[in-house]
Amino acid sequence: MNEQRPGGGSRLSGQTRERLERELAELRARHRALDEVVASTDGVEDRADQAQRLELADDLARLAERIREIVDVLAGRIAPSPVDALPEGTEVTVRFSDGTAATMRVVAIPEEASDAADTLTRTSPLGRALVGARPGERIAYPGPDGEIVAEVVAIRPPTDEGADATALER
Repeated sequence: MNEQRPGGGSRLSGQTRERLERELAELRARHRALDEVVASTDGVEDRADQAQRLELADDLARLAERIREIVDVLAGRIAPSPVDALPEGTEVTVRFSDGTAATMRVVAIPEEASDAADTLTRTSPLGRALVGARPGERIAYPGPDGEIVAEVVAIRPPTDEGADATALER
């Protein structure tokens, strides 16, 4: 359990601290790599290259914001947010009201995933609805044609090679 600290932050469990430190290292590495790509596109003047550079700059800004947030959580300056409950790499399976099921992986930047169709972000309507949900629970979130209702079938946290992770399944 998290323990409140004076100043509004909270003491993190060892597991949460480890996960956030791993995520921070991965995000910093990705930020450095994207920064190098942006630097290598300086001076290119066609519109497609300019559009790509703007998209990369947006990705860099999202990564920088998440890095800042994790640093603040680890330093105890802010309490962990619900976003921290669904770490990148978490695999979720949901069953929709029509009986179909989908398994998706949580990603920070969908365009970087090998199959963006099978991904969701923490800030998407589905990603926000899954925060705090448990297998067997029904969730609802806004969709393009109205509210979408689904049952959470499984939530599998990301694993490191050789690590033993416990999946929550119904």
